[in-house]
Amino acid sequence: MNRGLVDAADPISERGPQLGASPVSTDTHLDLNEVVLALSDALDLVGVDDVGHGKRVAFMATEVANGLGLPEVARQKLFLAAVLHDCGVSSSRVYRRLAGDLDWAGSPDHCRIGHDMLLSFEPLADLAGIVLHHHDRWRDLASGHAGSEDALLANAVHLADRVDALLAQAPRQDILLSRLEVRDFVEATAGDRFAPELVGAFLEVSEAEAFWLVLEPRHLERFILDEGRTLRARPMAPGELRRLAELFARIVDAKSPWTARHSESVARLAVVLGRLAGLPETVCEKLELAGLLHDLGKLRVPDDVLDKEGLLDAADYAVLAHHTFETWQILRRIRSFSEIAEWAAFHHEAPSGRGYPFRRAGARLDPPARLLAVADVFQALAQARPYREHLAPDAILKVLREMAGSGRLDPRGVDLVSANLGVCWEAATVAA
Repeated sequence: MNRGLVDAADPISERGPQLGASPVSTDTHLDLNEVVLALSDALDLVGVDDVGHGKRVAFMATEVANGLGLPEVARQKLFLAAVLHDCGVSSSRVYRRLAGDLDWAGSPDHCRIGHDMLLSFEPLADLAGIVLHHHDRWRDLASGHAGSEDALLANAVHLADRVDALLAQAPRQDILLSRLEVRDFVEATAGDRFAPELVGAFLEVSEAEAFWLVLEPRHLERFILDEGRTLRARPMAPGELRRLAELFARIVDAKSPWTARHSESVARLAVVLGRLAGLPETVCEKLELAGLLHDLGKLRVPDDVLDKEGLLDAADYAVLAHHTFETWQILRRIRSFSEIAEWAAFHHEAPSGRGYPFRRAGARLDPPARLLAVADVFQALAQARPYREHLAPDAILKVLREMAGSGRLDPRGVDLVSANLGVCWEAATVAA
């Protein structure tokens, strides 16, 4: 028997969250660096079949900084900027151009987008200048920013970024065979593309085979974990987590012109439904975060699948089925995020157990997860897609009822929509 969102003998307002972790404030006991490093995993998905670019750039740039003897504060700043340097890239098509063309004319666009995003979030605003200039040649930076530490750090990111692009273009062979040609390229461009002191440090640290072997995924992950432990703790102030989640939601939604403000609108509608269902405000706050971050894994879905004009085929659906699992893997890295991670990752689960990717069913789906699934479907139907126009409120409600009848959505959540259709429509579309 489907118990729906609220059991009359066990009201959710008395039960609270049902997953294993203890309830936590969404701001206390969270370190900004921990959250940034976890969410940066989403940025590394944009390469689709070439994941980990940001981490590789962070490793190489940090090693160059070590070789140059930069102060610890500058080195840590460089590490974070390198991890986030491509936050302006959501499109797999753009990523391929950046990786395949060392001097693509469109590269400044994502630098400006990333700069503006970071500048809008005060705790990371000091990284914005580095991101803005991470595709600039040294000869241009040196003339306009003489003596600037940020200029040198931006050029260190540029050096590591272009080295990784060269490695991506190299014939498929052992990385130790490719390194010699890459080192020759870097050395030949000293003073023009790259700062001479950075080139000297790079040639020194990259002489060792170990430098290149760390770029393999399993070794790279160890470096990121170790480096994360050395970062100066930066406790998150009230409200900062939500603003950071909004920033990453914008990155995800920018992937396709058809999903503008989708994550923000899903989060808003999920909170509306949560309050209508009588969920405690602390639960609604976490539900909002789950809504903002629920599609992080979609960054690994190729653009041509999301923007396909016709119906998706089996291969397309197989690709799409990965994205909720990717979301779960990203969010579960953040301590005290177990509820948020599951609610976000369960937005394509179904009470019948026929959803994906975990095949959760019945009581194994918490009320917040059920509400988020309803909010996601409602908002998606309220937006146009390449294969259909947006649906009117009554048409959306009809689809939701059909899905509830087949066990794909929770009936009690759909009942809340039915009783509050105008409010739900406004929440789902006001900023869409």
